Amino acid sequence: MTRFRDLKQYVREHPDNKMAWYLLGKEYAADGQEGKANYCFNQAQEVYEAYEHVHVPEDILAEYEEKLREAAQKRKKAIAKRRAWLLAAVLLLLAGFRYAEAPGISAPRFAAGTNEDPGPPSTVFTAAEIGVPRAIGIAAAAYMEDGRSVPASVLGMERNGKWLLWNKNMPVIAELEPGEGSAESLIRSYDPTTCDCEADVSRGERRAAQAWVSEQESLAALASAVARYREGGGGIPENLKALNQPFPNNVMSGSTPIMSRSFDPFATMLKRQAYGQEMPPLSEEGARPVSAGTLGGTPYLDQPLEIIVDRSRHRLAVVSGNVLLRNYEVGLGGSKTPTGTFAISDKVVNPNGKSNGEFGSRGMQLSDTDYAIHGTNVPSSIGGDESHGCVRMNKDDVEELFDMIPAGTKVTMTDNVLPEETVIPQQRFQTEDRQDQTNDQKVYRWLN
Repeated sequence: MTRFRDLKQYVREHPDNKMAWYLLGKEYAADGQEGKANYCFNQAQEVYEAYEHVHVPEDILAEYEEKLREAAQKRKKAIAKRRAWLLAAVLLLLAGFRYAEAPGISAPRFAAGTNEDPGPPSTVFTAAEIGVPRAIGIAAAAYMEDGRSVPASVLGMERNGKWLLWNKNMPVIAELEPGEGSAESLIRSYDPTTCDCEADVSRGERRAAQAWVSEQESLAALASAVARYREGGGGIPENLKALNQPFPNNVMSGSTPIMSRSFDPFATMLKRQAYGQEMPPLSEEGARPVSAGTLGGTPYLDQPLEIIVDRSRHRLAVVSGNVLLRNYEVGLGGSKTPTGTFAISDKVVNPNGKSNGEFGSRGMQLSDTDYAIHGTNVPSSIGGDESHGCVRMNKDDVEELFDMIPAGTKVTMTDNVLPEETVIPQQRFQTEDRQDQTNDQKVYRWLN
């Protein structure tokens, strides 16, 4: 009875919402009240036709109905709330239906090497697991809550064990766009569990998606650096220079144009959170999202970056929560490489004054011990157990890791947790405006 009551209340308040009529009709039909069900289906019109003639996964439909009921219940408590979760108002157009014309996406929006304001995006992005239709439903809910007036693309991440694999060529598994009415949005799903189809993605759209992935990596590095800076008692940094100081205070190795552009709104967001304030909606004049191209306006990768070293598989990964951004092959020392939890203390360029010495061009000391993650002048040792306990990396890998990971980053050394598959982009993450990060005051004697 609670379900009937919530749906009926929602229909009374939103008599033009055809999806709501359809869901109420389904409830009456399941209860054997065919007359009332047919009346509701007549009110639903084309929504009824779409859903009855196209197979819609039950978990997506259940997700929509649940969100509608939540919206009705919230309305009892806060009738003046401006934006409820009106997920039931989203019309699904599934089973191979594509855009007749690809939506315009400005490919240079996040072009590297520019600090110019890119202006409002012509599309926004998010990501979700491939093969989980409910994840698309959740993205649709966020789209409605966000009040977006531009299209959005949902990029798909493959799962490998507990990890979702992040890369710059993730396929589009759904497209979201505003509907004809203010209470509607459209979804076009290309998820393999829904249809045997693919999104018709133009070259410009693909470049824009890849640029968004790069933007999220910069924002993840920035957010992680700020978190580590605050853990060290520095509070919210006033500017990027506070993070990009010379050794030994080099929290970050440098910055990117995206970090420069996003720092002020990111710091504003943190300050508002510290005082228990909400960020203004993106629709409000003067609202500055941290990431205008991301659904919700905040960084997609919302967990601090961490490092995991898998001794048994000779892998080192960079992760954010359960999203795996990088997975490198490394050289280790077998049982000489310890297990446990560490943190990056020193971050040094050219350890002991050499770029081609035994520690290579970069070194990251682990919790002031004699263990470190560093380069090597014996690249043939990568993948084997030839070190005395340290983690050896190829030159390009260790230099990318150095730029991506801030000082203070958590490092977990363990066994049998990472996939064998390496995850390494062709275009590496790289910071600019680097400060002096050498250290001629110390001779490092790591257990190479």
